[in-house]
Amino acid sequence: MINRILVATDASEASNRALEMAAQFAVLHNAEMLIIHVIRDMQIPFEIDEIPELEFHQIESFNDAREEIMRKIAESILRRARETAEKAGANRVETAIGTGDPATSILGFARRSEMDMIAMGTRGLSKLKGSILGSVSRKVADNAETSCLIVR
Repeated sequence: MINRILVATDASEASNRALEMAAQFAVLHNAEMLIIHVIRDMQIPFEIDEIPELEFHQIESFNDAREEIMRKIAESILRRARETAEKAGANRVETAIGTGDPATSILGFARRSEMDMIAMGTRGLSKLKGSILGSVSRKVADNAETSCLIVR
């Protein structure tokens, strides 16, 4: 039985299709949906402190601004995803923002929240092509403790 569905989204076409299919499953099974967007860690190169014109407070200010922008983008993506799921008839929809490595974050959410299914696109917004599955979807499918719906 499918009672809890985790949907990972990055607003790519494939993840949008996964969201739509997961919403259909949610309606069919009266399941809860948790939609997540993961903000990747982006470290400033350690060499940046070798640039004499930059002071520490400028670097911290840059990091704070970047985090705020990424959080606002994530909130916007999740707001649109929730609207899509609700328009499809899903009535128990929550959202969350993860951070760090996307696959690790998705797997952690699925484990902690005791999800019955993970839905995601085959590949995200990365321009890298060439394999059938993207690196995130492959890592999730290979390591998930639950069923995965990987949508093209």
